[in-house]
Amino acid sequence: MPDASGSSTIALPRPTPVRTVTLLAPCYNEEAVLPAYYERVHVLAANHPKQIFNFLFVNDGSNDSTPVLLDDLATKDSRVQVIHLAANRGHQIALTAGLDVADSDLVVILDADLQDPPEVVATMIEKAEAGCDVINAQRREREGETWFKRMSAALFYRLMQRLATRAWLKDCGDFRGLSRRAVQAMRHYREPHRFMRALALELGFRQCVIVYDRAPRQAGETKYPLGKMVKLAIDAALGFSTAPIRGIIWLSLLLWGVSLTYLAWALYDKFFLHHTVQGWTSLVMLVVFFAGLQLFCLGIIGQYVARIFEQGQRRPLYTVMETRNLPTKSIEQ
Repeated sequence: MPDASGSSTIALPRPTPVRTVTLLAPCYNEEAVLPAYYERVHVLAANHPKQIFNFLFVNDGSNDSTPVLLDDLATKDSRVQVIHLAANRGHQIALTAGLDVADSDLVVILDADLQDPPEVVATMIEKAEAGCDVINAQRREREGETWFKRMSAALFYRLMQRLATRAWLKDCGDFRGLSRRAVQAMRHYREPHRFMRALALELGFRQCVIVYDRAPRQAGETKYPLGKMVKLAIDAALGFSTAPIRGIIWLSLLLWGVSLTYLAWALYDKFFLHHTVQGWTSLVMLVVFFAGLQLFCLGIIGQYVARIFEQGQRRPLYTVMETRNLPTKSIEQ
């Protein structure tokens, strides 16, 4: 398993050449950044003539000119591959749709906003040729982000390090490279509440870490406002940890002990000290507190049950409306 310094602690096998590379970018209302993104990846491909590059875009139900721009790029450049989803399904599902069709020796997930610099792909190619199946990109600097975003991200990653049942890499987003066999293995994970960065660690295989400085967003608005960040954090906590359930058990035992102590004191106060219990306000406050706590615990349990219900329905994760420059093949959903 890799460490936070960026070096791998595993012995790698003999080198394996990387002949084809797919750059996978989910897009939702990215009209402001698409030209700059295409220019950067075009230069990247020109600087690596030994590899054949494909630029795979997943249009996640955009309602601006993103679909038109993508179709124009696909018409001008046969390396540009486009999947148009029939409706907006979210960033993680859009990544899934791209991985379902990506067919290269190395698939690199990166966002079109250029916060994750495409130039880092060169290092990923070197790591893949050295034998790594999953190349995790760890942020060293987070330029252009507010103090709240940095603080909440740091808190989230450190919390998940304690809650998750497996080792967790802090400050690693979705920017990573996946070998062909890692992508094929990823396709077997079909849960509707997806957290791709944790699934990549769940895969196992040979993993390594590279570090990079994250740049400010080039244009447009973030696609992860506070509400979506909270939803993603909930999916991560409930999808990859049973700690909330275990926490409820320990909390119930603690409160049970407190209530027994209070009961013993109340009986002693009444029968030995002959005091009358007073304070209806305090009593009501206690009832309301414990009732709210019980509802909160039931809500956590309900979230797990709801995920069981939704996964049991076996609905498709997404629906493809049309594609560009992709071979005629069924897309797993």
